[in-house]
This record gives sequence, structure tokens and C-alpha cells, in this order.
Amino acid sequence: MLSITNLPTYVFATVKNEHAAKVVEELKQNTQIDLIAPVTGRFDLVLRLKPNAPEQVLQALEKIRMIDGIRTATTHTAFEGFQPNKRFESQSALGISLMNVEHRPIESAIKQLSSLPGIVEAWAIPGQFDIVALWQARTADDIVKATFERLPQMQGIFRSETLLAHIPFYRA
Repeated sequence: MLSITNLPTYVFATVKNEHAAKVVEELKQNTQIDLIAPVTGRFDLVLRLKPNAPEQVLQALEKIRMIDGIRTATTHTAFEGFQPNKRFESQSALGISLMNVEHRPIESAIKQLSSLPGIVEAWAIPGQFDIVALWQARTADDIVKATFERLPQMQGIFRSETLLAHIPFYRA
């Protein structure tokens, strides 16, 4: 089992349109962020903070929220999941699926996700969503196809929403 300092925190942010490029450039300067993904959908950005102690996560969030142009920042720290030893491939499309689970342990859904091709990581998160999963594929169409074909067949997942990233930034 991973300790709390080994678990990622995801930040789902909305940004004032005219500030989007400036916000991304400023976020790149924050060394606590290892993924910045401008996305389609209800959020404008998905950020993943490096695993850290809760106090350091809070400090990183305060810095993010102070950036001019950030409208909202919703935070979810993972508490269980998997992250195989795969590295993100910068030339591949990235999708972030947000899922809700009913009448099954979340662990069962995460185990099912771990067997799907293209899933890079999946975590149980408290709050509005039960699971966040990151996909990579050759194209965004491949991610959309996989989410339409595979997610509805999974037992216990009753709702999902997939955000498609545009030119994500990965910190090694």
C-alpha cells in the first residue's frame, strides 16, 4: 500500500479564456506540478501534483490559486489505485476519464481498469468523482472509441466523462 506521500493530487481548473496561454506558462514554473493538460469539457486544465505531504500539497494549491486567470481549482487527492511503470509518451494522445461507481467496491472497478489497454493510471479519489483514470493512445479518436466501447461494459461504473488533452506538458 502506498503512503499518503506517494499518492498524486489532481487539480481540475477553469481559466479565463484570455489568460489560458499565460496561465499554462506560469504553471510550468511550479516544480510541484508534473502534468499540465489543457482539456476539452467542463474544465480547462487538469494538473497532477507530485506525490507529497499534505502541507506541501496545500502550499502548491495556494500558489496555483493565486495565478491571475485561474477561476476555480477543484482538488482531489488519490487514496488508492495503480500506476504501472509506464512513462507518458509525449507523442501520444491523452484522455482523462472521471467516473462514478455504484454498488461495488471502488477497488473492483480499479482492478478492471488496470486490464484495459491504454490506461496509464487509475486512482480512487474522494469527492464528486470516484475514480480518475488517464489514458494514452495513438490518437484522440482511439481514446474516444475505447471509452465508448469499454467503459459501458465495466461492472459498477454508471457514469463517465472523458476530457481530451491538447498538447499536455509532462515533467520528468
